[in-house]
Amino acid sequence: MSDKLTSGSINNRVAVWDGWRGMAIMLLLMGHFIHTPWVWEDRLGVDAFFVLSGMLMSTILFEKRVPLKIFYIRRFSRIFPVFSLYIVVAFLFAYLSKTYLGKADMAFEIKEFFSTLGFFRTYYPLEPHIWATKVPIGHLWSLNVEEHAYVLMSLLTLFIFRNQKVAMLLIALGLGAIALSFYYYFNLDSAPTEFRIRTETAISFIFLSAGYNLIKKQFDISVPSIIPVITLLLAFMCYLEDPSIAERSLWVPWLSFSVAPILLAFTLNHIIEVQVLFRKVFELKVIRLMGTWSFSIYLWQQLFYSYKWLIPFPPIGGILVSILVGALSFYLFENPVRRWINNRWT
Repeated sequence: MSDKLTSGSINNRVAVWDGWRGMAIMLLLMGHFIHTPWVWEDRLGVDAFFVLSGMLMSTILFEKRVPLKIFYIRRFSRIFPVFSLYIVVAFLFAYLSKTYLGKADMAFEIKEFFSTLGFFRTYYPLEPHIWATKVPIGHLWSLNVEEHAYVLMSLLTLFIFRNQKVAMLLIALGLGAIALSFYYYFNLDSAPTEFRIRTETAISFIFLSAGYNLIKKQFDISVPSIIPVITLLLAFMCYLEDPSIAERSLWVPWLSFSVAPILLAFTLNHIIEVQVLFRKVFELKVIRLMGTWSFSIYLWQQLFYSYKWLIPFPPIGGILVSILVGALSFYLFENPVRRWINNRWT
């Protein structure tokens, strides 16, 4: 869901990052269309996207010190055109379903459309909740978190100029988000997972990864090649579920919002140090292609996930259609529009 630092590069670092994106989007597709009863795949995939965003944005904003005008133009060109296209299609589909197919439950208020378009849907309106509306926008909570994180991090560049101070602040804010997650977990009366999609809690993944990226580079921290493999496996275990319970229930619920951000941030920041054989998995062309198409796939898969009973040969049919439409969206719309905007304005 995030930009490469150098578009079109095929060096090891970018190849691994594309592979990380590919892993994340495949986990999300598995969680939506297959969902094994023993792991929360889709949330693990989203959180993997978060730590990658944090690492890349800290490099762009605090190491490279890209001017904010250029930063925001690139963010806009990367996110908004294909995002807005999906929003229009999703709400138009809901409107046509209500108007011509008589599906009253597809009704929505116009404020939902503008709130979604402005990346505030997880906060306004509260009813219906973003996961309760019949418009297929439930997955866009994660984009809300990312966009809010980008704005907050970009504002820090105006006031703090030493990367060490920025890193300490980002890590402190990330740990604060984990502490707030515990507070919500033990005090909210809402559904037990709803607090995890709020920016003030989910941002822990982004901030911890961003802060650690700066510290790692400043102090030239490296680890034995086996360590990132171990921490990735440990992070995976944070999302294990109890298959004996009918409704989704993590085996130790607090691990996924307290320990997982730390493990995933550490793993991603050291992913280029893993053994060559393990890294080659991330560098497989098919996984890297999935990573290249991942943002478009992420957007459009929700439409097919929400109406998956209409797609033949489930669940594989839903996955294949999502990948196909995502790839077409990338080549026919997302990438051409992004290049046009960047070439014209940057």
